[in-house]
Amino acid sequence: MQMEFLSRPIANVIIFIADQAQIFWGNLALLNFSWQQIVIDILLVAVIFYFTFSLLKGSRAVHVLLGLSFIGVFYFLSQALQLVALGWLLDRFLTVVLVAIPIIFQRELRMGLERLGHTTLFSKQQKRRIDRMIMSIVDACDVMAKAKTGALIVLEHTVPLKEYTDTGIELGAKVSKELLLSIFKPKSPLHDGAVIIGNERIHAASCILPHSFENTASGMGTRHKAALGLSENTDASIVVVSEERGTISFAKHGKMQTNIDPAELQSLLNKSFQPLKKKKPKALKNTSKKPNKKQKA
Repeated sequence: MQMEFLSRPIANVIIFIADQAQIFWGNLALLNFSWQQIVIDILLVAVIFYFTFSLLKGSRAVHVLLGLSFIGVFYFLSQALQLVALGWLLDRFLTVVLVAIPIIFQRELRMGLERLGHTTLFSKQQKRRIDRMIMSIVDACDVMAKAKTGALIVLEHTVPLKEYTDTGIELGAKVSKELLLSIFKPKSPLHDGAVIIGNERIHAASCILPHSFENTASGMGTRHKAALGLSENTDASIVVVSEERGTISFAKHGKMQTNIDPAELQSLLNKSFQPLKKKKPKALKNTSKKPNKKQKA
C-alpha cells in the first residue's frame, strides 16, 4: 500500500513533465522555426538569465528569489499531482507576486538599467558625475584636515564590498561635500567607521573594516590600519584624514601615501577611476649589423 501511495504521485509528475515537453516540441513544429532561430533564442535567454543572476549575486534579493523559487516548485507539484486547493491558493498568490516583483526588486532593476546605460554613448556624462564626486570628496577632506576631523572614505571599484557595507548603516545617498562633513562630524553617531561609496553614491556609513597586520602598519592609527588592510584584500581606493596630525593619506593595492595635499588627492582619485589601457607591444629593433664596406672580403 505504501509503495502504491508513493508511486502514483511520482507517476503523475513524470506524465506531467512528458506532456509539457510534448506540447513544447509540438508548438515548435507548428511555428516552423529553423534550428538557427532556436539556437539564437536559447542563447539570448541564457544571456538574460546570466545577467540577472550576476546582478542579484551577493544581494539580499537572492533570498527573496529563492523563496519565490520554492513557491514555484510547489505550484508545479500541485499541478502535476492535481492538488486543487493548493493549486488554487498558489495561483492567486503568484498573481499578486507578479505585480509586486517590480517593487521588491526595485533597487536591482535600477542597477541593471544603470549597467546597461554604461556604454560609450554615456561615458562623457558618467565622467562628469565622477569628476563632481571626486571634487566633493577632495573639498570635504581639505576642510576636515584643516579642522583635524578624522575620516575614512572608501571608493568601491570592481571588487564588491557588500560584506563591509552590511556592517554599517545603509544610506544610498548622493555624494556631496556637506553630507560627508555631517557624517564625520565628531558628535555625529556615524562618525566612527568608514563611509563606502560605489556607483557615485554613499552605500553606507559607520562601516567596520579589517585591520592590516603588516609590520609597516605598526606605527599607524586605527583608521590607517583599516585603510591599509582593505587595500590589501580589494582594489578599493581609501582616503584617510588623521584627526591627530590633520593630514590626508591615500591607500590602494596595499600601499599608502601619507601627508598629501588636496591636489595630489584629486590626481590619485582621477587615476583610480581611469580604465586600464593595454600597452602596445614595442617594435623589435633590427639588431643585425650592416656589412662594413671597408671590411675586406
